[in-house]
Amino acid sequence: MVKKLYSASEIAQMRLKGLPTSRDNIRARAESEGWYREEQTGRGGMKWVYEIPPRYIAEGSRSEPLETESNVAGTIVAGSSAIDLQKLQMVETVLEEALRARGLEIDPARRGAVVAFLYDYVMKGGNQEGILMAIKALVA
Repeated sequence: MVKKLYSASEIAQMRLKGLPTSRDNIRARAESEGWYREEQTGRGGMKWVYEIPPRYIAEGSRSEPLETESNVAGTIVAGSSAIDLQKLQMVETVLEEALRARGLEIDPARRGAVVAFLYDYVMKGGNQEGILMAIKALVA
């Protein structure tokens, strides 16, 4: 099983029920609750990435959309917008499987933009086959 690790900022932007919505408060919660974490090298040096405990994922992945704020380009715009977590998880899964099948990786600094692009495509009616074609074009 592949662990999904996220920066404190990414977790804060998810606005999961039961978790704080600021980077510093996410770090404090992770420290106090002993979340699994790894040190990752990226642009600007080292940073911690965390595995979100399942109890928070379960709370945030209900069938109704999660209301959230985001500054990501596409249909997810600043302000309140509904995120369909099932579609977002499908995009993540398809992307991960396609990359693994080709022995490729996406720079963590670009991954968010790729996921946002693919999510936007799905929300506009795109399907899994279209996602795979888009991934092929992105990694070509």
